[in-house]
Amino acid sequence: MRRLGRADGRTVAHFRDELSTWIADGFRLSDERRADILLAVDEALSNCADHAYEGRAESGPMRLTAEYDGGQDTLRFEVSDEGVWREPATTGATALRGRGLILMRSLADGVQIDRRADGTTVSIHFHDCPSETPLGETRELALSGSGPA
Repeated sequence: MRRLGRADGRTVAHFRDELSTWIADGFRLSDERRADILLAVDEALSNCADHAYEGRAESGPMRLTAEYDGGQDTLRFEVSDEGVWREPATTGATALRGRGLILMRSLADGVQIDRRADGTTVSIHFHDCPSETPLGETRELALSGSGPA
């Protein structure tokens, strides 16, 4: 699943809804595991929409990639942007920032943040996510459409 859209709340909601359907239709997961995945990915998407393009006149692009590794029964997600990474504040009025990273790390089996001059990519993975159908070693699952731009 690959999606590209504007980094805003509308796109976050659209991507989350599509991802929810993709997971429900393709994987044998408990309700709790499904909710954990959706919450962690939603947090990464929301962080991108809220912070990646702060201070700019308009937001830029946001990408969501979801892949399944059948050999490992692992779901992998990437949320990327072309904005600027900002370290969460630890004091002052914005000290509440940064809890989304803690949340993602507590829900997922792994979270990695790649900060570059041309943007940020948050990678999240979840083990023990069996597919409804055999997919072979590694295969991307796709949905039609590209989401809002």
